[in-house]
Amino acid sequence: MEIIIAKHSGFCFGVNRAIDMAFSEAEKKDRHGRLFTCGYLIHNKDVVRKLESMGVTMIESLDEANEGDTVIVRSHGEPREFYDKAAERGIHLVDTTCVFVKKIHDIVSKAHDAGVPVVVIGDREHQEVKATNGWCGYSAYLIGNAAEAEANVGSLKGYEPIIVCQTTIKEELLREVLRVFDEAGIKYDIRNTICNATRERQESCAELASQVDAMVVIGDEHSSNSRKLYEIAKKNNKNSIFIENSKNLLLNRLTKYTKIGCIAGASTPE
Repeated sequence: MEIIIAKHSGFCFGVNRAIDMAFSEAEKKDRHGRLFTCGYLIHNKDVVRKLESMGVTMIESLDEANEGDTVIVRSHGEPREFYDKAAERGIHLVDTTCVFVKKIHDIVSKAHDAGVPVVVIGDREHQEVKATNGWCGYSAYLIGNAAEAEANVGSLKGYEPIIVCQTTIKEELLREVLRVFDEAGIKYDIRNTICNATRERQESCAELASQVDAMVVIGDEHSSNSRKLYEIAKKNNKNSIFIENSKNLLLNRLTKYTKIGCIAGASTPE
C-alpha cells in the first residue's frame, strides 16, 4: 500500500500561532485569575481536550468571566463589542485572531465608517463571518450561495459595495456570486480574502484525489476548511472518506486500495 500526503496539508500559520499563544499562556505560573477560551480556540477536539488538561476552561460568553480573569480570543475572531466589553469589565484578553481575519475586520470597519456597503461571502453561521459582521455594525450582506446573491442584488443597485470572503470558502463560490453581480450590472470592489493556505490545500486536494485509488481527509467535523476539502476530494474521487483521527473505524474501508492519498485540514495537528 502506497500512502501519498498532499503537498499542502495540516496546520496553517494562523492556527499554529493561536495554539502556540494559548499553550504559552496556559503554562504561565504568575498569572492571576482564571484562564478561559471563549468558544473553541480552533475546530479540533483533540486540541481543545489538551487545553482542558492544562486548566483552560471553555466558556460561551464573557459574562462567565470576572475581573482579573484571562480570556483567549479564538482564531476565528470576535466582533468589536467583545473587546469593548472585556475592557469595561477588567478582563485580560490574549488575542489569537488570525492575522488574515484581522485584515478583513479592518477592511469592513473602514468601509462601514465611510458609508460603503459591505458584502461578506461565506457561511452566516460560521464564527468568522459573525465576527466580521460585528466590525461593520452588523450591516453586512451575508451571502452563502448564488441564490442569496440574486436575492440581494436589488438592494445593492446604485451602490459599489466592498466584497470580502470568509477565509475558508471555495474559489468556486466566489466566482458564482461575482457572476450574479456581473449579470445584474452591480459594480463592486472585490477584496479576495480567501486565505492562501486554504487555496493551496484545495488545489492540492483536487490534484491528489484525481491520482489515487482512495482519498482520506482528516479533520474535525466542525472545521469549515476540512469539510470543504472533503467536498473537493469526493468530487475528484468517489472513494473519499472523512475522518477525525486514527481511531475512526472508516479506515477499515481502505484495505482494498493500493494507492491512498491523504490531506489534513488547516486545524488538524500533525
